[in-house]
Amino acid sequence: MTKYKKESLEKLLILIDEISDNEETIWFKRELQKRFGSNHGTNNKSVAAKLDLQISNIEKYLKLDGYTIIDYSSIANETVRAQLFRDCIEMSKYRLGKINDTISFDEYCRYAHLQAEELINYFYTEKFVGNIENIVQFVKTHLPRYDPKGTIFSLNQISYVYKFTAFTMEYDLTKGPMKETLEFVSHLRNEMSHRNSLEVKEEDGILVKVKVRGHDVTKNYIDFSTTSKMEKDLFKKARFIHNKRKQDYDLILKSLCHLKEAVVILLKR
Repeated sequence: MTKYKKESLEKLLILIDEISDNEETIWFKRELQKRFGSNHGTNNKSVAAKLDLQISNIEKYLKLDGYTIIDYSSIANETVRAQLFRDCIEMSKYRLGKINDTISFDEYCRYAHLQAEELINYFYTEKFVGNIENIVQFVKTHLPRYDPKGTIFSLNQISYVYKFTAFTMEYDLTKGPMKETLEFVSHLRNEMSHRNSLEVKEEDGILVKVKVRGHDVTKNYIDFSTTSKMEKDLFKKARFIHNKRKQDYDLILKSLCHLKEAVVILLKR
């Protein structure tokens, strides 16, 4: 029997679960049940050989090679865990160009943001046992400028930006690439709804302005204490444009893994 890596088989199981849950491909689930049901076959060698062949065919059909799946098995809530896995699969598909044969950094970031948002909401729900008043107070403690209009009844009424920022401030996660990277992903996801035909030309102009002023956009920090707010905002825009064009897929993946590990560890405290 051909040897398969455990990681590849886990990816396969995730993809099979995703496909089987889709109403349009219910035939696939029925076919699996037919072929690998408890009453299927009596000869162990025959079953093993057939299973080996089916795994090989499914891997080829789904083009599993190259998929990078974040290990969300430590997320206790089954519904959240399944959603995170699905979004991670979609993210990987866009990285590999398996949707419309096109690699899309924008869509990759969109699904990365969905995972970050799911993780942050999961953290608040579990940490505060759904107590929305305590969550609002937690956010206000770190962000006094947060002023919700009216009564907050749901976690979804609180902006992700506030929830994420308060989370990173409370647990000293503001330093390092994770915070900036996931903020960039969130910004890009929002920008996707407001594209225009003059965007590239405008972005080029911003990069030129920043370069003329002697700022290096490859660095994520300048001494803001010596600059005006206008200068600071200009640098932030240029930094965003730089990151968008750099398309650092690996850094985004690592940042998501970092966030996931932080959430899991903090919920155990």
